Amino acid sequence: MTNRPAPDQFFDGDMYRAIWPMGSEKIELLSGHPLFYGSFNKADAEAAERAFPGRRATIEPWYGQLGNLILHASTCTPETCSEWPVEGVGQSAPSDPT
Repeated sequence: MTNRPAPDQFFDGDMYRAIWPMGSEKIELLSGHPLFYGSFNKADAEAAERAFPGRRATIEPWYGQLGNLILHASTCTPETCSEWPVEGVGQSAPSDPT
């Protein structure tokens, strides 16, 4: 695909239309980051990172380890992007061993 933005650029409406993954139920742009709704896991995030070199893919968990996939610009980190999923949100709490 030749219309991919550089890793440090955000997506716009025209760019994201061509990157809809097969497992996605819905897609939207979240502050320039494609957000794919569906039941994605770590393997899906790794595949997205291979498809878009230089970008980070994260899972926004809503059911255990499954969740929505967000494709971030290379300039984004958990400290600089409010779109970065909060670790532990949507995941079940560890059981109390007592």
